[in-house]
Amino acid sequence: VLCNEEGAHRVGARYLTAASGMTMHEVKADPKKAHILYEPVKKNIKLRDATGKDMAWVESVCKTYKPDIVVLDMGDKFARTGGFARQDEALKANAVYARMIAKQHGCAIFYMSQLSAEAEGKTTSVNQSMMEGSRTGKAAEADLMLLIGKAATVEGQDEDSPLRHVNIVKNKLNGWHGMVNCELDYLTARYSG
Repeated sequence: VLCNEEGAHRVGARYLTAASGMTMHEVKADPKKAHILYEPVKKNIKLRDATGKDMAWVESVCKTYKPDIVVLDMGDKFARTGGFARQDEALKANAVYARMIAKQHGCAIFYMSQLSAEAEGKTTSVNQSMMEGSRTGKAAEADLMLLIGKAATVEGQDEDSPLRHVNIVKNKLNGWHGMVNCELDYLTARYSG
């Protein structure tokens, strides 16, 4: 997991809570139990700070460690914009590079990205055209996209609704496209449904 948006320790804490099913308060109260629950997963996860790194660095990580899965958290932040007339061209080139790395090194790459403000408060109509900083180039490089939507927060509402809408989009005409409704437990970083 290559982290360049949040600190690797924060991302690691979410992996710990998701794998153990425990909140951070529960982890602090019973670290031994958390360690036992996390141990089967921990040996397969390596977190690295990737702040300021680019896709060439990602490729060097793949050459060195030979991972089965690489999570780019956040994929767009590995892009270099120099030499491109527009940001969307740089993001497409970055996504093409990620795809090439996956093919050359035999690994799956999960390229995390944000949705744009256009997706705010939308549930059923979230689509790949709403990806931040992209026209269609970046989305065209993805084999599968999971676009997570949620209802807008209502004025006066104390808490956000845990209901999430996972819009599944394949970059092909064949294959299933649709939406799965689920709930997010933000304390454990788990989706259920």
